[in-house]
Amino acid sequence: TSPTIIMKIFVTVLLATLALGYEEEDDAGFCLDHETTGALCLQGSTLADKLPAAFQSCFGAAGRKARMNPADRDSCPSFDEIMQWVEQEFSDDGCVLQQIGWIDEEGNDDLEAIEADLATLVPGVQAGLSEEGVTGCAAEMLADMEEKHAQCADSYNQEETAVLEDMAVRIVHYKCFMGMFKEACDTFIQTEYVQPLMESLYVAGRK
Repeated sequence: TSPTIIMKIFVTVLLATLALGYEEEDDAGFCLDHETTGALCLQGSTLADKLPAAFQSCFGAAGRKARMNPADRDSCPSFDEIMQWVEQEFSDDGCVLQQIGWIDEEGNDDLEAIEADLATLVPGVQAGLSEEGVTGCAAEMLADMEEKHAQCADSYNQEETAVLEDMAVRIVHYKCFMGMFKEACDTFIQTEYVQPLMESLYVAGRK
């Protein structure tokens, strides 16, 4: 596979991300809000202190900014439109990641800092996280979205394609990690809190 073809594939993934948007899902049917489930999964970790401070620094009382979606149309978005979308879509996330020390000002990962923080998570959450899982998720996303958005891959010159390739790699892996963390968190809550509660209620009901 030539480098040009590989870059075009990454561009299709970025466009797919545009089309799908970045919606947060509900918490696996739990009657808990995101703050509560997050607190349960981050308890005792370094992130339990870092994240609230990062949210306060990045958002204050205003909260996250509204999002747009330039892919909500039939034609291919321009390079400038994609760059504008990425800035608006991920600037909040980037601010938080920089505040907790996971990326630098250029957006480069600090793997040592990331691994150190993840190592402080409770074992039940850590068990659901793996580099192999993120890599597999990213590869699957590439395969699923390549065909759907391939028609736009020729809309950008070589320099633009190289920029989009780099962003696509970062975005896909970030989204896959966040999805994996949410699943690991949901499983942890189900195992450590929901199931024991249901079992205790069942036993109490039989008395």
